[in-house]
Amino acid sequence: MRRPAKPHMLSAAFRAFYEQHRAGYFAYAAARLPDEEARIAVAHTFALIAANWPTAVTRPNPAAYAWNLHTHYVTARTGTSTSHEQDTALMYERLHLTIDRIATLTGTEPAAVTARLATARRWARR
Repeated sequence: MRRPAKPHMLSAAFRAFYEQHRAGYFAYAAARLPDEEARIAVAHTFALIAANWPTAVTRPNPAAYAWNLHTHYVTARTGTSTSHEQDTALMYERLHLTIDRIATLTGTEPAAVTARLATARRWARR
């Protein structure tokens, strides 16, 4: 793995991505980890994204790529895997994020977020 880029060397696009996603990534991590661990998870995620920014932006969906890195790290720290549907329900029902905000954070279309939320609700009724 490459060393993270120094903050002054990061592109405006990365800084914008960071500003748009950091709070949501922290909220998600804090819902699954103690606060200090959540801060570490977010720092780790953005260090990886920064180190691989040129690769990330060549992906079909950089936000999905970044979210995947984040959720894998959080899962590794908790030792508990969650489904996309469970994550969506957590963000919508517990963190009170909108469908559009969840879509932005996860790099998923709003229609897919809505479908995942509906599936999670069906599972919860069982």
